[in-house]
Amino acid sequence: MNISYFGLTCFRIQNNGASVIIDPYDDSTGLKLPRMQNDIALFTNNPEAKGKGEQSFTISTAGEYEVKDIFIYGLPADPGGSNKDGLIYLIETEGIHLAHLGKIKSTKLSEKQLERLEGVDILILPVGGSDGLKAEAAAELISELEPRVVIPMNYQLPGLKVKLDSLDSFKKAVGGNFETIDKYKVSRKDLPEEETNFIIIEPSTN
Repeated sequence: MNISYFGLTCFRIQNNGASVIIDPYDDSTGLKLPRMQNDIALFTNNPEAKGKGEQSFTISTAGEYEVKDIFIYGLPADPGGSNKDGLIYLIETEGIHLAHLGKIKSTKLSEKQLERLEGVDILILPVGGSDGLKAEAAAELISELEPRVVIPMNYQLPGLKVKLDSLDSFKKAVGGNFETIDKYKVSRKDLPEEETNFIIIEPSTN
């Protein structure tokens, strides 16, 4: 599995046969999304912001989906089950369970959310405040879910027109060791067994 980050809540996940883009944005954000072709597009909150590139299959509602050997489960980010906070996505491929928490606002998860997130390998979560979790709340959620790998998103970047907290606030809140890389390439056997690894993926915005 290869994971690339483009700022805000936008990621690209690729396995051997398909690519998934999550939350592509347009240039009004202040960032520039590279042009690319993807098989699947997932939207946690704003399906109108199509961004650049073409997708053959779009998902923006809760439910279970299977496309090109990628299993996707979408459920409301709001613990009460409403759509006001958008969606969380669980993605399973190549034996890896990945969770993208979108613009989740609450650390008080429902039984259904906990059931789906239990045993998650890679947790991607917002850390910069505004319309998502702040650093301290993100750290609290990580302690509860105990993922093998944590990838932060939705923090301040140069040129971004939305005001978010810096990544430094999150680093201080969790106090872990961070590895910074351009793209995260991982297989099931590479996942840590006992500890949580913190991975910062350098955003690609041109």
